Amino acid sequence: MFREYDVLLCPVTPTTAIRHDATPDPDERRITVNGADVPYWDQVRWVQAMSIAHLPVATVPVGLSSPGLPVGMQIIGPFLGDRTVVDVAGRLAAVIGGYRPPRGF
Repeated sequence: MFREYDVLLCPVTPTTAIRHDATPDPDERRITVNGADVPYWDQVRWVQAMSIAHLPVATVPVGLSSPGLPVGMQIIGPFLGDRTVVDVAGRLAAVIGGYRPPRGF
């Protein structure tokens, strides 16, 4: 893939920011994805694949959802492509405007 493209853009998690859940056992925590109740740890799968492949990744804010919650994106580069990932993150911030705080929270 990286022979044709400089980076891969992916969601960070399957949802916007989630409400804090202080359930003592993290395995009992749940999140809602597209109206379905799923295990809390399902959101880790979105970042785990790139971590296991040892690829450089930067997570950047790309805007707010309609309720005002932050939405992020992963910028994934080729092996040893750290500088490319950082460069794309900086260029994206210049276009999108960088971090914006959540609304109404």
